[in-house]
Parts: sequence; C-alpha cells; structure tokens
Amino acid sequence: MITLTQLSTKNKLVFGYSIIISSIIILAIVSYFSITRINKLNKEIFQLDHISSNLIQLRSDANRLTGLAYQFMYFTDAESKKHTLDLINAKEADVVIKLAHLDSTLLIYPQQLLLFNKINTEFDQFLKNENILVGMVNSGKTQEIIGFIKNVQDPLYESLHSKTYALGNQLKTISKQHDKENDSLILTIDYLLIILSLSIIGISIFLATSMLSMLKRISMEMRNGVTVLGTSSSEILTTVTEISTGAAETATSVSETTTTVEEVRQTAMVSNQKAQSLMMSSQKAADSVEKGRESINEVTLSMKKIENQMNLISDTVLKLAEQNRTIGEITSSVADIADQSNLLAVNAAIEAAKAGEHGRGFTVVAQEIRSLADQSKKATAQVKEILNEINKSVNQAVGVTEQGSRTVEEGRKLVAQSGDVIELLADNVEETAQASIQISSSNQQQMAGMEQIVPAMENIKLASQQNVTGIKQAQAAAHDLNTLGQNLKETIEKFKI
Repeated sequence: MITLTQLSTKNKLVFGYSIIISSIIILAIVSYFSITRINKLNKEIFQLDHISSNLIQLRSDANRLTGLAYQFMYFTDAESKKHTLDLINAKEADVVIKLAHLDSTLLIYPQQLLLFNKINTEFDQFLKNENILVGMVNSGKTQEIIGFIKNVQDPLYESLHSKTYALGNQLKTISKQHDKENDSLILTIDYLLIILSLSIIGISIFLATSMLSMLKRISMEMRNGVTVLGTSSSEILTTVTEISTGAAETATSVSETTTTVEEVRQTAMVSNQKAQSLMMSSQKAADSVEKGRESINEVTLSMKKIENQMNLISDTVLKLAEQNRTIGEITSSVADIADQSNLLAVNAAIEAAKAGEHGRGFTVVAQEIRSLADQSKKATAQVKEILNEINKSVNQAVGVTEQGSRTVEEGRKLVAQSGDVIELLADNVEETAQASIQISSSNQQQMAGMEQIVPAMENIKLASQQNVTGIKQAQAAAHDLNTLGQNLKETIEKFKI
C-alpha cells in the first residue's frame, strides 16, 4: 500500500488541492441544504406563529360574538339591534374566512388538523347557535334565551376556548422543535466551517512544506547535475581530442580503401564476362538435351503404338484359334450326325425289305440318306484337314507375335533406359545452367554493388574530411561546455537553500 510520503510532489499537490476543493464542495452542498432547511423551518415557524395568532383572534372573536349577543338581547330600540346584528353578521363572516384559511394551512400537520376539524365543527355550531339566539331575541323568549346561553352556548364556548388553547400549545411545541432544529443546523454549519478552515490551514502547511522540500531537492539535484556536467565536459573534451586524431587516421585509411575497391571492381568485371560465356554454353547444352528428350519421347510413343498393334494381332490370332476350335467341334457334330444318319438308313433299308413291295419307296429314300451321310463324312474329313492346316498357321502366327512382343518390350526398355540417361543429363545440364545463371546474377549484383561502393567510398572520404572539421568544432564546443559547467557550479554555490 502506497503511503502519503511515497507520493511524488505533483501527486501530493494534486491530492492536497483535491481535498481542499472536495471540502469546499461538501461544505457548499451541506450549507445549501442546511440553508434551504433553515429557510423552510423559518417559514414554518412564521406560519405557526400566524396560526397561533389566528387562534387567539378566534378566541377573541368568540368572546366578541358572545358580547354582541348579550348586547343584542338587552338593546330595545330597533336601530341599536340592527347595528348590533350587522356587527354579528360581519364577525361571523370574518370567523368563517379565518377557519377556511386555517383549514388549508394546517394540511401539513395531520394530528393538529384533526383537532382543528373538531374546533371548526364546534365553531359552526357556535355560529348557528348565535343565529338561533338572535331569533329567540326577536321572538321575545327571554327565559328560554337565558337557559339556552347557560346550557348550550356557554359550554360550547368553553370547549372552543380549551381546544383552541390546546391547539395553540401544540403549535408552540412544534415551533420550539423547529427552533431547536434550526439552531442545530446553524451549529453544524459553524462546525463545518471550523473543520474546513482547520483542514485548509493544515493542507496549506503540508503543501508549503512539500514545496520547500521539493525546492531543496531540486537545488540539490541541480548542484549534483552541475558537478556531473563539469566532470563530463572535461571527459568529453579529452574524448573529442582523441576522436579528432582517430578521424584524421580514418580519412587516410578511407583513401587507401577507395583504391582497393576500384581494383576489386575491375576483377569483378572480368569474372562477370566469364560467367556470361559459361551461361551461354550451358544454354546451348540445355537446348541440345531438350531436343534429345523430344526424340526419346517420340520413339517411346512409336514403340507404344507398335506394342498396341502387336497386342491387337495377338488378340486377333487368339480369336481365330478359338473360332477354329469351334468349327472343329461343329465338324465333329456333323460327323456324328452322318454316322447316325447312316445307321438310320441301314435300319430303314432293313425295315423296307421286311415291308416288301410297300417299303420299296422307303428303301430308295434310305439309300439317298446313306449317300448324303457318306458325302457329309467325306466333307467333314476335308474340313478337319483344312482346320489342321489353319491351326498350324495360327500356332506359327502366335509364336511370331510373341517373339515380336518380346522384341518390342526389349526395345521399349532400351528406349526407357536411354530416356533416363537423357533425363539425368538434362538435370545435370539444367543444374549447370542454373548455377551459371546464379553466378552471372551474383556477378552482376557484385558489379552493381561495386558501382555503388565506389561513389559511397568517395562520399565516406568526403564525410571523413567533414568529420575532421566537425570534430574540431565539437572540440571547441566541449571546451565551451566545460567552461559553462564551471560557471554554473559557481552560480549554484551562491544560491544554497
């Protein structure tokens, strides 16, 4: 947790003024609400005094109405009675106005308003009784008037008097409570003013102490800084003198380096020309390898076409052999049918002989069938001989086809091997070409770099000469800085806090 002593001077000042401003704001807020409350209490006290005064006047009006009633009762002439009756009516109207005003004023005091409502009701009855009394006087009912006054009006008057007095005491109590609250608020404001004043005084003392401490610290730091400045300026003066000597030596070295760079540039130009020749040779070799690759690809395609054609021939020969076997099977079937037909013809001839004259025509048919069967067997034998010759030719064709396929396969392998050799050669040529291109590119970059280095070295040479001049100026400035540090040190010593 950060303590107050660990804060910086700026934070202390901000903290102190913040407390002062906050205290003033709090005092202003409390004072505003307190003064508002005091004004409100003063208004209520004034209102309560006014109500109490009106209650006193109501008691006085009740006494006045009672006296006017007695005067009206004892006057005999009409003019005096009329004048008294006018005074009674005027006083009753005044009482009604006062009661209405008090009724609206006491709304903020609920308990007192209940008591006042009773007073208001009794005053209404009191005024009605006054009118009844006036009517009885006009009727000449003297004995009834006395009884009405003693039994009705006087008790009602006493009740009004006691209740208005009680209400007045309650209002006085409320007024005293407001006076106490008013005094308490005023006392609170006084305490706040005292506390704020003491706080401002304490904070002011704290800020003044902080400012004085800050000024002492600044003075100490300035004195230390001036001491360091004097020591540093002496060291800077020595260092600048050494740098001045080194700069002169650097200028000589830069001149020698410029000559060496020019020689390196000439050597780089020769290397660049040789790299260009190597790159052109590599490009020609790459073109030749590309043509060889294309030739190998064409031969490979041709070998694949021959292989495909040999496969087709082999498939055709195999199909022909299959068809020969099928024809042989058919020929065998035909021979079997011919044998069976011959056997049937023999049986038919035997049966025709048994039939005698009736089987003669059938005998002719049987002989024809035997003749056809013999011809079928002869034709079948010829077809078999032909098929045997075809099978021999097919077998020879299959052998030749297989020999051609093996030859094509060997040729394809040789072409593939040649392609691999050419691909390897192409890769080597391509790597050589890429290397020559990279060498040429590197030489060009070196040439470009050398072209940039030569003027750069010239600029460095010029800058070195300028540095020598600048360092001499810095040497003079360091000497002046040393003198200034000594003067500041002497000045600070005169203003110790």
